[in-house]
Amino acid sequence: MFALTRNKQSLMYVLLLMIVVLGAAFRSYKLFDKSLWMDELFSAWASDPENDLSTVFHRTVEDVHPPLYQILLWCVYKVFGYGERVGRVFSMLLGVAVIPAMYALGVKLFSSSVGLLVAWLSAINFYLIFFSQNTRSYELLVLMTILSFVAFVCFLRKVNAVTALLYALVSAALVNTHYFGVLLVVSQAMFLLCELFRSGFNGRMLLLGAGAGGLIVLSLAPTMSFMLDNFKKKDSWIPRPDNQFIVDTWVLPFGDLSVALVCTLLFLVGLNAMVRRSDDRGSAGILLCWWLIGFAVAYVRSMFYTPIFSLKNAIVFVPAILVIVAYGVDFVEDRFVKGVFVVFISVVSSSYFLTQPSVPEALRLQHDLRAPTLKVISDGRNMPVYARFSTEHITYSKLLGAPIDVSNLETVEARLKAGQTPFCFYVIADQWDRARINNYPAQFGVSLIHTAEFENSAVLEYCSGTSPTSRP
Repeated sequence: MFALTRNKQSLMYVLLLMIVVLGAAFRSYKLFDKSLWMDELFSAWASDPENDLSTVFHRTVEDVHPPLYQILLWCVYKVFGYGERVGRVFSMLLGVAVIPAMYALGVKLFSSSVGLLVAWLSAINFYLIFFSQNTRSYELLVLMTILSFVAFVCFLRKVNAVTALLYALVSAALVNTHYFGVLLVVSQAMFLLCELFRSGFNGRMLLLGAGAGGLIVLSLAPTMSFMLDNFKKKDSWIPRPDNQFIVDTWVLPFGDLSVALVCTLLFLVGLNAMVRRSDDRGSAGILLCWWLIGFAVAYVRSMFYTPIFSLKNAIVFVPAILVIVAYGVDFVEDRFVKGVFVVFISVVSSSYFLTQPSVPEALRLQHDLRAPTLKVISDGRNMPVYARFSTEHITYSKLLGAPIDVSNLETVEARLKAGQTPFCFYVIADQWDRARINNYPAQFGVSLIHTAEFENSAVLEYCSGTSPTSRP
């Protein structure tokens, strides 16, 4: 009997390894094809290894972000070099680590079979793959979210100082990765209080839980003043949720609509089954608190106060949804029917990602910032360069190993008005300022000598006091 159990466990680990390898293959597929975009360049700029730690901290927290991811990225750049690919590989590795973490979560909440199924769903999930290919904090946020709930379940089932400290440390990392982590810790605290009322007063659990909460709050001390300032802000680049927003937060993480519909069916099956089974109601309560309380708070604040809820931030709720879907798949007793579900979701999800669908601009702006920077570097003409996003292009050139100086458009326009512009200069244009830049000949009397077009971007070469000619 022991041998059979051990063989079954070994098989589970072999299957998990295969799933992790599959997930790693998806996350590395065309990892470097697309240019870094502005948000990624902010990450690279803030974590420039030439910065000291204080600069990394202040650049991050002053831009409405907790500092942990940027500090870790700074350390990665210090060790592996300041390159365009380094940040992407870091995110990809974090994304791969999400898969065994999801397995652990499924096992802790339900069973090894649910753990294996949710690891598989995570390996092929569009959202989790997409954010694994961006030099941003979202994949670390997902990983810390999952580990926080794993530690939370461990604490609930074995109430002692060790599990409380483990939970406090992981959750402190979570809230210092993204402010949405605070919503998740609050949902955990609410569940804990409900458990105390429902199952009878447990002084040890209350004391250790309060101690863990105190450590989590203490970890926010360096950023607390910035958090309070950001909380008071009324303006936000995030749009207020519209009528389509809730639908998008459900459908978009699955990528393909047909996969979303099938997973919705399995989600309902799983949710119905777990609330009916007395042994699994506690796990259902944890998942629903995670998803519904966090979602409701973020949504209400975004609707009636300052918008904070974007489609990117919705990634924190994806693991909870996937666990319930995995439970629904596991609940299906007929092996053939279960196999049909597994094959359909696998094939369609894989096909959707591998065909490289156009990503909504709510997730990523589709413009090429690499090619214009490479164009200026490869020309090697040592002419002044101007761009709306000057800092981003300076950062990109450093990442490519050939630093160039870039000034903003206001600088060149002031010099043109004052007649102080060098004879020839470059302007890196984007889709937002193209009309403004195209008007330079009429407005300032310069001539457009050459244009190199890229995806929603271009390099324009202007010269003063000469007639327009073509230059190869």
